Amino acid sequence: MATTITNNVLTGLPGSTTSAAKTARSNTLGQDEFMTMLLAQLKNQDPLNPMEGKDFAVQLAQFSSLQQLTNLNTTMGSLPQYLKSFTNAQMVGMIGQEAVAEGNMINVSGSNTNISFNLEKDVQSGTVKIFDEKGMLADTLQIGSCKAGINTITWNSGNFKQGNYTYEISATDGSARTVAVSKLLSGTVTGISFQGDDAYLTINGQEIAFSNIISVKKPAN
Repeated sequence: MATTITNNVLTGLPGSTTSAAKTARSNTLGQDEFMTMLLAQLKNQDPLNPMEGKDFAVQLAQFSSLQQLTNLNTTMGSLPQYLKSFTNAQMVGMIGQEAVAEGNMINVSGSNTNISFNLEKDVQSGTVKIFDEKGMLADTLQIGSCKAGINTITWNSGNFKQGNYTYEISATDGSARTVAVSKLLSGTVTGISFQGDDAYLTINGQEIAFSNIISVKKPAN
């Protein structure tokens, strides 16, 4: 086996890789090592030829920069946790607000229930089919002309049992072509939960990932 010396590091012998790695790590000058070196330099300098003031100032400036970078690194290390705590605290303020999110669940609790959906483009007509908790068709609604974007229709739900329902919707434009529709759910935010790095808003008794929330606003008086 060949043995060579590269940059004063002996290679080709057992354990030489580990020794090289240790040497590389030892080349990194830390804050304590810098102070030790600087004090040793001051202690052992030639009294007849002391370090010039400008050279000493340069080394002190280097030490100051090193210390600032060390402090900055410590501060930046705690920044993600701080931002997470701040964001979580902000989300708690959403309780009691009206939110719209992706989903097709609607909650019936009174005589009128809003159903929201997002249209890719203008439509001429459409059909909304509403299903109860058992998946049975409960009611069918017809919608007329609607503009692209988020739309809301009101379902006269006074004759239906209170609880959660789901819905399906289809729509066509003026040329009878099918238009893509995104189903939305809306309701009051009644709670916030945090699972790992994700936040969930409770809307109509259902936990909705914050990433699926489209809008949040104060309820109408």
